[in-house]
Amino acid sequence: MANIDHKQGTYTIAANSSQAFTFWWGRDSKAPNEFFDVSIAPHFDNSRSAMEPLLETGRSVTWDHRPGVGVVLELTLQNRNGFAVKFEANHVRIY
Repeated sequence: MANIDHKQGTYTIAANSSQAFTFWWGRDSKAPNEFFDVSIAPHFDNSRSAMEPLLETGRSVTWDHRPGVGVVLELTLQNRNGFAVKFEANHVRIY
């Protein structure tokens, strides 16, 4: 049976910007023998009447040979809002 692990982190992307965010599992990575992905969940700001979605405009996967790194996922996000958006990055791995 597969094992599933979850981590999350809170990040912020500046208003009207595009930014690359880099993610990897860390020290106990089983890479390349695991599935690893990150989902983005924006925080809703009650003081705003509307919010444009964050757009994923780029995605790349590479291997970093340094100990404890392994598979690295880089997501490029675009924020078309006139205000900074805070979001959760939910890291999931299955092995």
